[in-house]
Amino acid sequence: MSLSSSLLQHANIRNYIATTKAQARKSFAKGLLLTSMLTSMQAGGFIPDNHTASTLHSLGVGVEFLNTLQTNAILQSASTDTRWTRFVQQFDASYEFIPIIRSMIVQAGIPQEFLFLAMAESGFSSRAYSKKRAVGIWQFMPYTAKDLGLVINDYVDERRDPIKSTQAAIKYLQFLYNATGEWYLAAMAYNCGLGRLKKAIERAGSSELEVLLDEQEKYLPGETRQYIRTILSMSLAFSNTQKMQAVDREYLLNRGAFDTLAQVQVKGGTLLASIAASAGMSLADIKKYNRHLTYNFLPKSNKEYAIYIPYDRLAHFKQNFNPNTTATANFIFHKVKKGESLASIAKKYGISMEELKLSNNFSNKQTIFANQKIIIPILQKIAQN
Repeated sequence: MSLSSSLLQHANIRNYIATTKAQARKSFAKGLLLTSMLTSMQAGGFIPDNHTASTLHSLGVGVEFLNTLQTNAILQSASTDTRWTRFVQQFDASYEFIPIIRSMIVQAGIPQEFLFLAMAESGFSSRAYSKKRAVGIWQFMPYTAKDLGLVINDYVDERRDPIKSTQAAIKYLQFLYNATGEWYLAAMAYNCGLGRLKKAIERAGSSELEVLLDEQEKYLPGETRQYIRTILSMSLAFSNTQKMQAVDREYLLNRGAFDTLAQVQVKGGTLLASIAASAGMSLADIKKYNRHLTYNFLPKSNKEYAIYIPYDRLAHFKQNFNPNTTATANFIFHKVKKGESLASIAKKYGISMEELKLSNNFSNKQTIFANQKIIIPILQKIAQN
């Protein structure tokens, strides 16, 4: 189902949400509940600051919901809490992409807090893969990715492309927001789907966050209930400069601010090793920036293909790269037969095991299976003009 047809199918969600909100505002019981929650928060000595209120407001969430997040506890135990440590490590591992992704989100008019949706989805790992076949930083399923214009074929999986997948995520989030009218609802729909969210709202008779997250009624799947809490908690914890300074984590706010990526167009079929050498990088490093490429060469079906390199290596690359003298990849496909091994296949085609593994991105302990399609490289020099 295309996004346009899905939007038409779920167009009544936003109207239904508006109706339930109007009813909620008229509810005396609801008023008592909110008053009670706010009184409890103030009695406990916690009054939300402007930053906290602003962060919650950007997602359409009221400050009264903060009491359920226990964000203060997360921050207070930040130095020892294992979960916090894991989040810090994930930030560190992805510092090349985080500033770019944040900038793309903000420029699209989406709250920057959605950066933490990617954290909740994948830990910012372009290699993330779920049992449901969701892949990449934004954890797109194959059919959703293709509907959003991402290419998935033998040579490339653009769900792992940090830039193109973020462009697709922006398109999808804008679609979900247009369907629901609230960013917190868009975030939950991203996780459980619009249809599931619609049923939850209808069953609850409300689109209010604290109602939908009722642990007794379980209107939404447990994963989704925890999902939105995680996004909100991380948004508050990572985005407040003063609180980050207090726990000695301020560097995370600026990490990667000057580490930008450059995109260069290179002839299809070019070996990644040639690109890496021209940029003064290792093959492993160039692959780290281009996880969307299945093999160690650019797709031959493209006349040119965009590849990412660190901006500080761009001048070095331009000075050293010559497409007229650079080795390109020629290859044939081989379908693995029962009983074959990498060694027997390499011997059959007269290539080394190392060449075979390198061309297919195989590890030293890689196993193969019958009917698997692997490539057999045939290297060729392009004659200099």
